[in-house]
Amino acid sequence: MKIQKGYGCAFGGGTIVNAIATWSGCAYATEMKTYAEVLLHEEKTSRRIVGSVFENEKTNPHLIELCVQFVLEELDCSKKASVLTRSEIPIAGGLKSSSAAANACVLAALDALGETMEPSDIVKLGVRAAKEAGVTITGAFDDACASFYGGVAVTENKTLTLLKREEFHYDVFVLNPGKAFSSETNVSRSVLMKDLVQIAFDSAFVGEYKTAMKLNGLIYCGALGFNPEPAVSCMEIGEKFDVVAGLSGTGPSFTALFPTSDSLGKEQNEELNVLKEKIKLNWKLQYPNAAVFETKTSNKNAYEESVRFSKFMKENQTDLKSVNLKNMKF
Repeated sequence: MKIQKGYGCAFGGGTIVNAIATWSGCAYATEMKTYAEVLLHEEKTSRRIVGSVFENEKTNPHLIELCVQFVLEELDCSKKASVLTRSEIPIAGGLKSSSAAANACVLAALDALGETMEPSDIVKLGVRAAKEAGVTITGAFDDACASFYGGVAVTENKTLTLLKREEFHYDVFVLNPGKAFSSETNVSRSVLMKDLVQIAFDSAFVGEYKTAMKLNGLIYCGALGFNPEPAVSCMEIGEKFDVVAGLSGTGPSFTALFPTSDSLGKEQNEELNVLKEKIKLNWKLQYPNAAVFETKTSNKNAYEESVRFSKFMKENQTDLKSVNLKNMKF
């Protein structure tokens, strides 16, 4: 029996402006990734597509199954499939894990078929799957664009329009206190703030991303009942370096943007590193059980990254369950 293997990966991210209140959003990509493996076969099985999540087999695989299903339907393929995802991104944290999974699975399914699509169609297919799976409110087109194209993306989610995409260079801290599912968000409270969110979006549209991120974080913390102290204290400690922080997605995670080390001199880097440690300690005091991650923004394209990932996996004749993600170089 011939099995066709395909691989894909896409990036997580953080929020500049959440689109729930106005349908207009802005998000950026980070180097944290989700990987996907799709196997196509013709075995007699009760289910056409079977999905699983490496980190937790109890996680609902409906989203990743739909992504593969939609690709097979789009390309008129009658084969059956299994799909596996493996991720560096905490789920249900507002860190774009669903968008990364959707993009990665669509890319992996296309790779298994030896086919491709226009980038915009790949993104929209994942957004459609996310909507049908009920893991998003607006479709998270802003998150999906950031995850796929890299950098920072400004979008109109109702019309699925990418308004602009720019390079975005920062070091990133992530505070992840736990889980909060987007589908359970209080939309009506968020919509009450739409005039204020529009001000944040207008700032993002003209490239004032830090102002937008500050406003968005404070507004949505108020609407959704999160304490803004992690963001405010972070900005207070990092004020000298214009550090900005805010709520990501619908929470509960917060992200913070720092100048990259290569943009500073030796003494400045040393001073900033002391402040970074102070911020991490402060966060740990506020949330003793929270996880704190350090990463960077990513300006890479998920399609190009997936081509490299697929080549690595096939040349090394390995599979997603057994590969050591930390040692992968492609």
